Amino acid sequence: MEGQWASLMSELLSDVFGRLPFEERLTTVPLVCKAWRTASLETACWRNVDMEPWINAKSEMDYGWEFDCKEELEAVVKLVVDRSHGHLRQLRTMYCSNESVRYIAENCPLLTDLSIAESFLVEDESAIVLAEKCRRIENLDLSDCYVLTTRSLEVFGRNCCSLISFSRNMLRSHEFSGLDFPDGDQEAVTISSHMRALKHLELKKSNSLTDMGLMHIAKECRNLESLNIACCTAVSPGALEKVSSMCPKLKEFVKPVNPRVTVSQKLMWMLWD
Repeated sequence: MEGQWASLMSELLSDVFGRLPFEERLTTVPLVCKAWRTASLETACWRNVDMEPWINAKSEMDYGWEFDCKEELEAVVKLVVDRSHGHLRQLRTMYCSNESVRYIAENCPLLTDLSIAESFLVEDESAIVLAEKCRRIENLDLSDCYVLTTRSLEVFGRNCCSLISFSRNMLRSHEFSGLDFPDGDQEAVTISSHMRALKHLELKKSNSLTDMGLMHIAKECRNLESLNIACCTAVSPGALEKVSSMCPKLKEFVKPVNPRVTVSQKLMWMLWD
């Protein structure tokens, strides 16, 4: 009985530890005692992992850390994946490398919720492997991944049939120069063609999303319940009004604060005069 109780206690501890912040799971719990260390290494403790608060704290303490953290983050991501023993369901991380993305793809077949936001150098080749291997993804965040193109978005749409939530916010482009940034309208057309089952979509893209791309989304993604296009100042008030009427299930619609104002040619001449 003592052995069975000890086993049960370990399972319960693992379940509890799995609800703690990532950093405490990683660095604090294993140092308390032998039993806690054993429980902290169980699969149940690593099914759901949110690394973002830990990564943000590191970035705040060390300015520019995100541009020099490749090896450290690769090691930590590998550790998390290995400890999950193929049972990782939810992972939120940042600043991923191509190697990290491939490692996730090869070892996390049950993944349903993934965020690799601000992974500035992740390329289509590794993202496509991820889309082909992790077909159960329901919630995906590829925000500020500037090297990714519509090729990756199309493959995710074709392979991840359960995808209902997608975030593709592109708000840090001002920090980079010399990059050929993804076009908002092209990506909108790809999303509307291959992710029609979406219920939640975020496309905060500054001025690269126009009426054309927005109308494609509204026409094809008829199951949308929430849409966030804050910062998309190139869309017009008329297009914003049409979206609400074209998406009957839309409950939450975050619009740009200052949408483009369409000015008639007649008014333009009056202004010049």
